[in-house]
This record gives sequence, C-alpha cells and structure tokens, in this order.
Amino acid sequence: MSRADNILASIDHSTFARLISKSNHLVIATLQIVHVVGLLMLLSALLLMSLRLLGATLEQTPVSQVARLPTRMFWLGVTLAIVSGLLMFIGSPAHYFYNRAFDLKILLLLAAVTLQLALFQPLAAADSPPPGLVRLSVALSLLLWFGIGVAGRAIGFV
Repeated sequence: MSRADNILASIDHSTFARLISKSNHLVIATLQIVHVVGLLMLLSALLLMSLRLLGATLEQTPVSQVARLPTRMFWLGVTLAIVSGLLMFIGSPAHYFYNRAFDLKILLLLAAVTLQLALFQPLAAADSPPPGLVRLSVALSLLLWFGIGVAGRAIGFV
C-alpha cells in the first residue's frame, strides 16, 4: 500500500469521515448546495468586478470603490466552496483523490487563487489599471473560475 493510500485510509476511517459518509443523504446534498452557492457567489462577484474593470458598467464610479463589496462576497464564496469541498472530500477521499477531473479542479483552483491574489485583486484596487493587463487578468480569471465549475461537474462522470 502506498503512502497516499495509507493517508486516504486514515482519513476514510476517521470518526469525522464516518459521520459524514454514513450520515443522512441530506447532509451530503446540503454540502453540495453550499458548494454550488459558494461558486455562484464568487462567480457573480467576479463578473461584476470584471465588467467594471473592462469599463462595461458603472463607469462613473472608481474601480476600487466598485470592487470593495464584491471582493468580500468573492472571498466568502471561495471560503464556502473550499470548506464544503473539504467536507465532501473527507466523506469519500479515495473517490476524489483518484479522479482526474478532481485533479484538474484542484490545479485550476490553485492557479485561480494565485492569479486572484497576484494580479486581479491589485488591479481591482487601483483606480486606473493598465487596460491590456486588465483584459488579460479578466480573461484568465474568468476562464480559470468557470473551468473549476466545469471540472467539478465532471467529477461525477469520470
């Protein structure tokens, strides 16, 4: 048995994992709903910030002012999605760990969070960010975050 298999078995046999996996099916359904709501929150906030950065809406209001509330909603959505995702993973670790769509989802998540912290958020905090960098950041960010949703949906089919 590999080290990864040992770790997965340890997680799977933990009391907490058994509570999740053996619980009423409504617990898992609720986790899935919270997960999707988190994704929808972050995507809607991202879309609003992206539209403002591109100058497609609220043009009279500074970017930094428009981005303030959606940024909080974005990170709340990320938090809900990650916490509910971790709980679902704990309930069935081997199912997710050996799923290629899950691997892709985690890779995209790491790239999206890195891009968000390193490029998108600093641009959203600036009042007049460089247009070329804005277009690149918005395109990559939307591609990564929507890709996470598609990869997550594919988990059940792979």
